[in-house]
Amino acid sequence: MRLFISYARIDKPYTIQLVTTLGVHEVWYDQRLYAGQHWWKEILRRLDWCEGLIYLLSPESVSSEYCLKELEIAQRLGREIIPVLIQPNTEIPPSLAKYQYVDMTNGMAVENVNLLWDSIYLSEQSLIHRKQKPVSALPKESEDVPALDDPKVVGQAASALENGEYDRAVFLLRQAKSSGYKPKFLDLDRLLKEAEIALEQKTREREAKREYAYILDVYQYAVTRDIACEAFAEFQKYFPEYDPEGLAKRCGRVTTENPDEYETQEIGITDFEVLPLLKWSEIPQGKVRIEEPKTHQDRFITVDDFYISTYPITNAQFEEFICDPNGYSLERWWHFSQRAYDWYLANPIPIQPKFGGDERPRETVNWYEAMAFCEWLSSRISKQVKLPTLEQWQRAAFGDDDRLFPWGNMYDPKYCNTRESGLKMTTFVRRYEEGVSPFGVFDMAGNVWEWCLDEGEAARAAEDDKRAVVGGSFVSPCDRAQRSFHYFLNPEARYSSIGFRLVLLD
Repeated sequence: MRLFISYARIDKPYTIQLVTTLGVHEVWYDQRLYAGQHWWKEILRRLDWCEGLIYLLSPESVSSEYCLKELEIAQRLGREIIPVLIQPNTEIPPSLAKYQYVDMTNGMAVENVNLLWDSIYLSEQSLIHRKQKPVSALPKESEDVPALDDPKVVGQAASALENGEYDRAVFLLRQAKSSGYKPKFLDLDRLLKEAEIALEQKTREREAKREYAYILDVYQYAVTRDIACEAFAEFQKYFPEYDPEGLAKRCGRVTTENPDEYETQEIGITDFEVLPLLKWSEIPQGKVRIEEPKTHQDRFITVDDFYISTYPITNAQFEEFICDPNGYSLERWWHFSQRAYDWYLANPIPIQPKFGGDERPRETVNWYEAMAFCEWLSSRISKQVKLPTLEQWQRAAFGDDDRLFPWGNMYDPKYCNTRESGLKMTTFVRRYEEGVSPFGVFDMAGNVWEWCLDEGEAARAAEDDKRAVVGGSFVSPCDRAQRSFHYFLNPEARYSSIGFRLVLLD
């Protein structure tokens, strides 16, 4: 059977895997390159060529005007339609409501693949008893390609980037570029690159989640546990930071002669089991030089060793705090100061972040909310979690020398997200690998300002004075991301340029 696969770019790894399982059939998919002016003509030709359309259902594909347009044309031509659900929580569009879909949300298990093969077989039998519509039913290329008003397309792409809809942003920006649109002041290439990097990261996360689930299923059974651990060791070569169920520890207990020794080595390094992407970087004892903006006097302070979160707190992590019935809404987390508790009673509903996307830093969060998050997480992991003091933050960011930026003394827009990047929005927290601090800590210059625990060494957490913010943000010039710069804000202040990270104490 000749099959056309309609899918969202973010689901490309899954699509390629599916194509492999359909080897006896003639399968075509467009690889979602969207380059040049002839891609839509080729899509129309292939829709005319195919006998059936497989629609891979995910949140991105059902909101894609082009996937929906491919479906509409295939229906108009009388092609067989085979919906395949590949992502849970996908809202099935009305145009597919009458079709029975194949549920493959738990992967390509044997029973799921058999269901898909059965659906294809039934479609083949259906073709025997009816005729497809003639080629003349194929729409003209100029009629069915969605119209592009270039200025509006760029604005829509920017909106998609802001909302974390990277698949759509890449698509729109590629279309604007291929149409020859060249704004005088806006750098389309920079916007497209940012969207492509973010999309690649999100695609990688989705692939990691899917492949990890397969391994975890095999691990559940004692007879196949060794096989699962071998597979996980290979998995970690490609996805070293993804381990939400702690397979590293579990497999370590299986393969290590002294399980207790292995577990001790892991303490304080990752807490993926608790929150996604929660990783700790160890900061050894050392001295820091604190420059006071008002007095222009330096203070040298010895900072004991500690752990700091490798990344700022993300949207996904803070959302778990909000959604937990014993999280944001529980009053006990707000009793660290009377003023914080009073603020919470007056503001019991959190404000949504300005920029969407699980791995973007959580912003539009004030000092009180950051402190309550620390209280909640401390209880959840049975370890002491706080905001960093100014001295701890400086130590983690700049190490043992007087460098101006976490990576050195020369500013480079490729290393961080400040005003000079021209993006005018946050980026995901693993974006700038070259801009890490001497201890491997990400995003300590730019992206979002970060709340600190207090004004200085002597202040107590329960006091309600103004609190330090450090590191600069996407709207700040690069000189505000330098070591010497910090300033103070009222603890109730919430801006789309301010977030926070954590410190873990032994």
